Formats: sequence, structure tokens, C-alpha cells
Amino acid sequence: MPLALAACLVVTTVAVAVPAQAAGGPIAQGSWAMAPQSKDANGDGYIDGDGGVPSRGSLSLNPSATMIGAGNRVAQPNERLINGSLSWYLGTSYTIMLNACGSKGDSYTWTVTGATTVRTPSKPIKKCTTTVSLPEGTYAFDLAVKSGRATTHRLLRGSVRNYVLVSLGDSYASGEGNPRNIDAYLQQGGLFTSFTPYWDDTSCSRSTHSAPARAALRLEQASPHSSVTFIDVSCSGATIGAGILGPQTRARQSASQVEQARALAAGHRIDAITLSVGGNDIGFGAILQACALQADCPIQPSSTPPLKGYPTTQAGAQANLTALASKYAAVNAALAGLAPGAPVFPTMYPDITRNTNGSPCSYLTMNESDFAWARATLLVPDPQSPYSYTTTTGTSVPMPLPAGSLNSQIAATQGTLGWSDIPGTWGASGNSSVGHGVCAGDQAWTFGLISLGPLASAAFHPNPKGLEVMGKAIAAALRQAIH
Repeated sequence: MPLALAACLVVTTVAVAVPAQAAGGPIAQGSWAMAPQSKDANGDGYIDGDGGVPSRGSLSLNPSATMIGAGNRVAQPNERLINGSLSWYLGTSYTIMLNACGSKGDSYTWTVTGATTVRTPSKPIKKCTTTVSLPEGTYAFDLAVKSGRATTHRLLRGSVRNYVLVSLGDSYASGEGNPRNIDAYLQQGGLFTSFTPYWDDTSCSRSTHSAPARAALRLEQASPHSSVTFIDVSCSGATIGAGILGPQTRARQSASQVEQARALAAGHRIDAITLSVGGNDIGFGAILQACALQADCPIQPSSTPPLKGYPTTQAGAQANLTALASKYAAVNAALAGLAPGAPVFPTMYPDITRNTNGSPCSYLTMNESDFAWARATLLVPDPQSPYSYTTTTGTSVPMPLPAGSLNSQIAATQGTLGWSDIPGTWGASGNSSVGHGVCAGDQAWTFGLISLGPLASAAFHPNPKGLEVMGKAIAAALRQAIH
């Protein structure tokens, strides 16, 4: 089947019945589990890696620039990933934890048979845990417990499976604005506060707060009988051409994300790919700039690529939307070479446009008409054409939408390319009666202007709550597709 990832959520362990033992005889009770690849060492909800941790104040406003602990293959609390990836765990075998602690007797051994055969040394029952190293495969785990001359067995069956999840995409995939120490800034900071972001990868603003990273951890924690290796090559600012399929030189990436993922996977099977891309291709940043600097921005020209040269911002957005279908097809061809048969899960962009009563935002120099236009023509998955835009003078301007919206283009990939789009990353914010946009105050799942310094680019990106909601949606979509 194209995606065996289901087994990470549904694994049945079969216990073979043994004859009842006489009073005082040995009792065999055992279990097995895979050591997690995506490790959350301190239970804070974020993956910890092997890329070092600041020598002091990792979650403070200004962590130490001196990193300690890198490369020791021990995930410490708050330790960053190596360039945002867990691929350093990938190998040919995995640690299996064997537990005989419910047993009674003098000693025990485990005999594991399957892709390979391992027999553990006899150990006293008071030392009831042990580990073995096994490659992926289906195994029989035979626990033998001895008491005097009597021996009883417990047989368990199951599959050892590590799932490789790859995250590709732009700032909505990388976790832009959410370094590991973001909570310190939100609790203690302000526009002019001194702050040093602590990223898992600095050049790409990559963070384990990201929605795909949260989804990977949820999948890891869903079953003790499987593990998840998370490979994250997403990068803020990525487009399809400069990022997914080609180098992103502005972020100092000398290889495309597809090429990076291939190198990090190192020949291992990739089981699923999450993808967030398209926003920069159609000019999200240019649209925001146009609307921040001038009234009636949809009917005004933009001086910023990729909208520069079009008669209006609206015309440029629609032209770039029209080009997305062929661009997504090119991505699909590249992913078929990277991970043959692996399902692709493109994430819809969330709604950043509404306040708590569900009405369009008014924020900074952008008014309600601008936000309503952005929602209806760029984000709604089923846009109605033509859209009627109301100018500041009250004039109604009809706007045909021949290319639909960004999210409708993403949704279309399910039929055209066989991708499994994730509508939940839009739906939780876009279909609710309560808006969670940039102007929604304490209900906001989106950053407004929070910094004039290193977090200035966080504006109009998901905040920690927004990423949590998106992570749940991604994990749910993966589980649904699996079943």
C-alpha cells in the first residue's frame, strides 16, 4: 500500500495463551516498545534533537551563543535539531525496549525472531527491562520466565517500523516567527525589546514549533510500537522555483529542498510529505506591502515582484494563480523521483483576515474592504466569481476570478495530482464563527506587528496557538488518510 504510516497508529500485539501455572510457579507478562526517534525529552510538546543547547538561558530572551551537547546522540530538553532535521537518527536498526516487569519468577530471557534473531542473556527478574537492536520487520517476541525448574512463556507479535516524514515549504511550514524561545518574548517583550531568536535553523527561520513538527510528534506519541523520523527542509521565503525545485540563495541554500531531503533521507524510504507552498509564488508579501502603503490596493499597481508590471494587484495575483497548476505539476514530478508512491499532503493557508465576531479586520493602514478582498479572492477554497470589491469612495468594482484562490488551487491538486490536501489548516480558522485573524486580540492565531527587530517577519504568520491548531489538523489528516 502506498502509505504504511497507519501502523504507527494502529498496532496489534497478540498474546499467545499459555497454560495456567500452579501456585508459586513463574508468570510471564511482557511488552515491547520502540524507542522514539522524535524525542520530547522534557514533555513540553516540542521535539528535542542533537544540535546543541545554549549553555545558559535557552528559553530566555537572550540565550547564550555558546552551544553545548551537540552530537552526543542524546536529546536534551530544549536542544535544537541539526538544521531542523532528525535524520541523524536514521540507521539500519532501531532500539527496542523489552519489558518483563509484570512477570514473577527468578530470571527471564527474550528470544526475538523475524528479520533477524536475537536472544537476550538471562537476567534476574528484578532487573526486568532490557533492550535489543532490530531492523524493521515483523517479529515474534518470546518471553521465557524461569522459577526453579519451571519455565513459562509469553509470545507477542508485532512489526518494528520507523516512518520518515518530510516537510517541504515556505514560512508557513518552517514556523516563521516561532523560535524555541518565542514564549519568553511574548511574555516579557515588546516592539523594542532586545531579543535573540533561538532557531533550529537560523537561515530558514526553522523551528520545532512548526505545524509539521508538531504533527510528527503527535504521530510519534500515538503508538509505542513505531517511531517517526522528521526531516524538515522548509525555509522561509521559499517559492516553487527558488526553494522547492531550485536553490534559495537568499536563505543561503545551495540546493533545492527536494535535493536536501534526498540527501538527508540517505536512501531510506520516505513515507509521507507535507507541503506548504504557493503563497510567495502569488506574491503574499507584495500584496501586504501594497495594502499597507496605499488605499484601494487591489485596484492599484504594485511595485514589488512578483506583482510588479501588472496593471493592478488583483490582476497580478490572478495571473500568478493561473501559473500555479503547472508549477504544482512540476513539484509532483520531482516528488515522484524523491519518494515514489509516498503521499503528498499540501496544507491550505489559514484565515488571517477576521476578528472575533467573524467580521473583516481593520489593522494598521489596511481596512475592512482590503481584508475582505484578501479572504474572498486568495484564501476561501470555493471563491465566488466575480467578487465585488468596495473602494474607499463606495464604488463597487467587480473582479472575475478565473484562477480561483490560492486555497482552491491547493484543493484542486487532489483531483489533478492525487495529492491529499489538508483543508483543516484552513477550516479551523476560516470556517469558524469566531475569527482568529491578525486583529482578533487574545483569540488571534496570527501574529500582528510584534517586533521591529529580529521577529518583524513574524507579522501575518501563525502564532504558537495557530501552529498548534494547524499541527493537529495535519496529524488528523495523516491519520484519516492512513485508515
